[in-house]
Amino acid sequence: MPASGFLNVRVFASNAQLPIAGATVSITQAAQTGTRLLAVRLTDESGRISTVRIDTPEKSESLSPGLPIPFTSVDVTVDHPDYTRALLENVQIFPGIVTQQNVELIPLSARPDVHNITDVVNTTAQGL
Repeated sequence: MPASGFLNVRVFASNAQLPIAGATVSITQAAQTGTRLLAVRLTDESGRISTVRIDTPEKSESLSPGLPIPFTSVDVTVDHPDYTRALLENVQIFPGIVTQQNVELIPLSARPDVHNITDVVNTTAQGL
């Protein structure tokens, strides 16, 4: 049986970190047949979603060099009609750990010349 890690997402706007309620957070994972949807959540008034449990490898499977990576990678997409879309690729979820992912969205009013834009952030794997 696989172990579990957990993901919390907090969505906000500007350097003041103003929470964004009503944003749709989709969590997906690459699969052999394409992309697998793990969860879809809406942010609450504090800009947070409920914690998502994600299967991860057991810690014991990665204690020596050459063994599989000790985490599961997921992609997090955040959508809100008043903000640009954010896509965070390869977010790392470790067994027994709660990963806190902060996502800053940019108001569409701040970029009136751009329509239907996605801000992409690729998380580099940790050198473990």
